Amino acid sequence: MGFTYKSYNFVDKDPIIDEVRTMVGSSGASYKWIEQESGVTAVTLHAWFDGKTRKPQAATLNAVARALGYKLGFVPNGVAVKFIPPMPLPIKQPSARHVIQMKKYQKRK
Repeated sequence: MGFTYKSYNFVDKDPIIDEVRTMVGSSGASYKWIEQESGVTAVTLHAWFDGKTRKPQAATLNAVARALGYKLGFVPNGVAVKFIPPMPLPIKQPSARHVIQMKKYQKRK
């Protein structure tokens, strides 16, 4: 007797979308920042969270998770999961143009 693989049929959407939504919300990262760090577009994120995409690809989920300091993986059944807080988001430094404009403004006073 062989093993029969049955695909999952999520009635509404894949539950991992809610997990990713929680990661994004608790990180405070903007969709634009996630797009720059992961390569996953903001349009894709909106499609996940608005319910247009029901089964996101594992590669895109993993890219977003890694950008936020998480790692997707498998945990054996019955093993407690230890959550480690994600790494803090990098502080965005002002651009050189912004610094020059501010210096011009300060000289006028």
